[in-house]
Amino acid sequence: MYDVSFSSINVINGEELGDTPQVSLHVVGKRAAREGEKLVVFLDLPTASPSTCADVARALHDAFMRAPGGVTSALRLAIKLANDRVVQLNKGAPLSRRLEGSISCALVTGDGLIIAQAGPAIAYARSDAGAFEVIAPYPATPAQVVGISPSVDVQFNNFAVQPGDVFVLTGSRSTLGVSDELIRVCMGKGDARMVAGYLNANVKRGRMIGVALSVDVAPGATKPASPQPARSSAETVSAARRAESPSVSAASPHAPAPAGPPATATIAATVNQVARWVQRSLGALGARLLPQEAPADVEQRSRTATFLLAAIAVLIPIVVAVIVAVLYLQFSGEAERIRLRNDTQAQVEAARAAADPAQAKADWARALEMISEYEAKNPQDRAAFDEAKAQARARLDEIAQVTRVQPILLAVFEGSAARRIAASALGVYVLNRDANSADYYVLNAERTGTTGKKVSIVFSEGMTTTPVALVDIAWATTAGNRWRTEGAVLFAVGQIFEYSSATGRASPIPISTNADATPVRVQAGELYNNTVYLLDTGVGQIWRYRLAGDRLGSGDSYFRSPYNPLKESLDFAIDGAIYVLQRSGAILKYFSRQPMQFTVTGLPDQQWSRVAAIALSGDDPNRGSIFVLDAGSGSVVELTKTGQFVRQYRGAQDEFIDAQDMAFDATSNTVYVATRERLYSFTARPPALQ
Repeated sequence: MYDVSFSSINVINGEELGDTPQVSLHVVGKRAAREGEKLVVFLDLPTASPSTCADVARALHDAFMRAPGGVTSALRLAIKLANDRVVQLNKGAPLSRRLEGSISCALVTGDGLIIAQAGPAIAYARSDAGAFEVIAPYPATPAQVVGISPSVDVQFNNFAVQPGDVFVLTGSRSTLGVSDELIRVCMGKGDARMVAGYLNANVKRGRMIGVALSVDVAPGATKPASPQPARSSAETVSAARRAESPSVSAASPHAPAPAGPPATATIAATVNQVARWVQRSLGALGARLLPQEAPADVEQRSRTATFLLAAIAVLIPIVVAVIVAVLYLQFSGEAERIRLRNDTQAQVEAARAAADPAQAKADWARALEMISEYEAKNPQDRAAFDEAKAQARARLDEIAQVTRVQPILLAVFEGSAARRIAASALGVYVLNRDANSADYYVLNAERTGTTGKKVSIVFSEGMTTTPVALVDIAWATTAGNRWRTEGAVLFAVGQIFEYSSATGRASPIPISTNADATPVRVQAGELYNNTVYLLDTGVGQIWRYRLAGDRLGSGDSYFRSPYNPLKESLDFAIDGAIYVLQRSGAILKYFSRQPMQFTVTGLPDQQWSRVAAIALSGDDPNRGSIFVLDAGSGSVVELTKTGQFVRQYRGAQDEFIDAQDMAFDATSNTVYVATRERLYSFTARPPALQ
């Protein structure tokens, strides 16, 4: 008769929390002829209160004691009724307080130990000889979670134990961020008390809640004989694994195969035995078939046979070693795949259980990283986490207040280049900064695509490029007194090019050079009230040049002296006030040369990833929206003109990640986004009102 001792494991981020109500011990021998059988129960329900854990454990114990039939039937019924109790407790409970997880039971009998598990449970076994095994039900499909529906599958694993064997019961909701290797090392430190102590002391990051069990001879009983010294540790676990009855096998179609080194060592031992048997059989067969021969022939044949036997003796170990190496690589790879899959599933379950938005965001982000790692190593199993990826994306979008849009692909550019764009009422201008050229894409009436071929801007005598370094482009229109002609203006350091849609030509207009207004490094350009504005990050200034007839005036500076923060600027926009987008994501707002209070508030991610451009919905400094392109996250973020977050748009397939520029057409609420290779558009919601 065996005895069992157990000890609680309860540690979070290096802090040992003592005994846990998730573990309970029940004496159940009275339901059978044998006295003293014990049932250890672990409830993988981290959010359950002590009274709730006691309630569920009591329901399981009572059901087991009253159940007719054999042990496995009783355990299956007991776990089912315990799950029914959890489902009942979840009725009407808010999502953050629902109980979900798994149930594990370890029944110590006179013959050995039976582990029954339901839900995403995890168990570990280590024999006295040192073999280690991870027991994770449902290695191929996600397990049914306890507490969700009345239907739950139960998996059984039987062990013919020896004194000194150690087991650990836990679950995916209760163990996170703890490696199997750490558990293996700690399980080799002694009995249950020592194993629990080492785990509680060595889990510095993550959490682990569970129970350690160790097997010993009951007081007064005779200690069973130990395994033969020549038997390998892997063979010990293989001999002890799963003596299941036919009824259990039929009820457990997903029972996992032994993984990793234990199965490999067993196969290696079997191959060696077969090789020795073949060698003995060949020798015996040869002795029976060879006729009596003369002594000289016998001596010659003896030498030949000796040579052949020597060759066989050399080749057989080599062949066996090759077979063992191949099998080891196959089985160890499969074990690693199952371990990585179970770790990923555990992280997904933890993310699903997180109620706090900040924790849920971190957990889902980590889950997506682990899913990507799993899919990279197992491309044939990419569909395993499709549902989890969709759920992760939906939850992260909900937390970040993301509106997903299906962008329209308007154009695929020739080659990859740095680009700037400007929206007009009928289409969009695209500047290729690498080639110093520009094109105009005219939209169809439905704005679902372009009409005809693109219109290339001609600079001189049929030339569609210019040797002048172009840095930005803006839509030119007579509406709102923005500019004198319809078309576009292209900006450079020492001049601008005025493109007229009527003539189809771009004519250069020089920028006067004087001591008061001399651009050094033009970052962006804008038009407002028949005036050219240049953002100069070289000196930290905004230069203004008013149109006077066919030339630009002498110009002046917007600020009385250079303003250092402007040296870290990326883009700017004007609606009467000037909004300057800095590399950090901060937005500076000025009106009549005076700074205005402007702070971005309510941004779900709390900070920008990598901003690239800014645009405005209209010409009223107090009404409408500001749009900021965050290329790092692939978002077009909408703010009020006082800085309050409204919403953010992302492509259905994250098409805007690493985008170059953005423009907004207020006449149709159309947002244009340009990457280095493509031009997209989508319709925004009506601008925010204040």
